Amino acid sequence: MPESVAIDPGSPVTAPPTRGRASGLFLVVIASLAGAAGGYAGGQWATRPLVAELATRPPVIIIDIARAMRGVPSDQLGVSIARQRDLARQLADGGVLVLDAAAVIEAPATLFLRPRGTP
Repeated sequence: MPESVAIDPGSPVTAPPTRGRASGLFLVVIASLAGAAGGYAGGQWATRPLVAELATRPPVIIIDIARAMRGVPSDQLGVSIARQRDLARQLADGGVLVLDAAAVIEAPATLFLRPRGTP
């Protein structure tokens, strides 16, 4: 049977020891780190299918052959077109999907291959 302790009504009430504050702070830090690690791992797991899908798609470049041929003398058109096709073939051999601008309805400006000296 537990001993009963007599409390003197005139004695001051003291606070319990503060030992729990340090362990509570430690638990908050550990829980925060665990939450951050779990969030990072979950994000990596969730984006894995997207990364795998993008890895299978080739980069794309759009060449505006008609624009490149503007101002070319008619006797040089055959040579200029052959040069454009050689460039497209080299890009395709490097794994790039090359499209003619005439076949594209809309695309971001960054996909278009610009002639030298064109901003």
